Formats: sequence, C-alpha cells, structure tokens
Amino acid sequence: MKIVYSDKLAARYPANPVESPDRVALPAKLLRECGYELVDFGPASIEDIARVHGREHIELVRKMGLYEPAALAAGGAITAAELALAGQPAFALLRPPGHHASANRAWGMCCFNSMAIAIKRVQPAARRALIIDIDLHYGDGTASIFRGDPDVKLVNPWAVDESFEYLNMDESRYLMQVEDAFLGFEPDIVAVSAGFDTYLQDWGGLLRLEDYHKIGRSIREGSKSCKGRRFALLEGGYHPDLKWCIKSFLEGFQ
Repeated sequence: MKIVYSDKLAARYPANPVESPDRVALPAKLLRECGYELVDFGPASIEDIARVHGREHIELVRKMGLYEPAALAAGGAITAAELALAGQPAFALLRPPGHHASANRAWGMCCFNSMAIAIKRVQPAARRALIIDIDLHYGDGTASIFRGDPDVKLVNPWAVDESFEYLNMDESRYLMQVEDAFLGFEPDIVAVSAGFDTYLQDWGGLLRLEDYHKIGRSIREGSKSCKGRRFALLEGGYHPDLKWCIKSFLEGFQ
C-alpha cells in the first residue's frame, strides 16, 4: 500500500476554514509513523486537466489563485491511479477535494475533478472503472462528467440528496450498498472517492471507525475481480478524527 502525498498539499490558499492544511498534514504524519511509504509527485499537466474541464473553467480556477493546488491534487490522483494499474494499491491524501467539480463549474470547495482526471488518464489501459464515492455528499461533478459512459459506474451510497433520504439510513444498510456496488459490473480498476464526513462525529453522524475498516475490506475483496487494482482519493471529512478514519479505512483496504 502506497500513500501518495506531497508536503506542498499543506500549503495555504483561499479556502473555507474547514478545508485546512491539517486535513492532509496530520494524516500524513500518522501514516508515516505507522510505517506506510509516502510517494511524492508533481502536478497534472494542462493536457490531463483539459481532458475533463473546459478552457473557461480552467481559467476561472487560475484567476481565483487555485490552479496550482488543484493541479497538484489532480497529479496526486493520477499517481495513485497509475500505481493501482501497476498492481500497487494506493491512497492519495489530497486537497482541495474534487467530486463536486463538473466539466465547466464547481462548488463545495472543489476546483478540478481529480477522480475524473485520473480515470481519463488510465482509461486506455483500464477501460471499465467502478467509482465508489463514500462521501456524505453526492459526487454530482463526477456523475455529470461520466453520465452516459457505459464503461464507468458510479456508486454513492445514501449520499445527501434532495429528498434527504440519508436521514433514514443505518450503518448496516450503508455497508451493504458498498458491497453491492460490484454487482452487475466487471471493472478493470476500482476507484474510491474517500470522503469521511459520514463519520459519527462529523456532519453525517453515522459511521464508526470500525465501519471504515469494513468498507475498505469490502472494496479490497471486490477488487479481486480486477486483480486487486484499486486506489482511493481523499474527498471530504472535517472532524479532528479524520486521520483515524483514514487509518481504519486503510487497514481494511490494503
């Protein structure tokens, strides 16, 4: 298991205060202490970003002073996907998050859709991708980008939606939806938009630390159908326990 991380990700840039450098710096410190190997990387190229995003959106991100951190996050996602493609499971500690970024707009503290950029990069070698988005909030940007693409399946268990259906969920049914994500689809690679704001003490108020271990284990088992090719990217998660949520997930995912 490789941890994709650059100290540059902890730089300060214009952002909501909850999207702080500690979201990546503290988990990186913990995972390094736990013996995980951290892999450095560089930013995504403009060609990689332009496979997903339009010119006007890219220029808007640039004008907002967010191009460098967003391109760096996308580069980390590509690195994680390429490691997975080579048979090495990977988790990328990234900020800003990306799953609310569609081709030409973004919200929710997102700029570029790092997941979509990574999938587009490796699709020539891994055509069919299963994306499991465990963030509390629906990955609308990712869904928009891949809408109509039969080679990409996106599953977002019980995310916040217009009907607030998530208010009725329980952890056992949530975990079942993660397991069922693999039904009826044979992926070449499995990707996880790993948001941790469904955590019991975070906004979602549902999942315990041990539940993240179970989620990681379910995805590891499911990925056996594609020779274990799997990677995950950090999305949301804003409670101080984020580093422990990530550690628990990785113990099941690795």
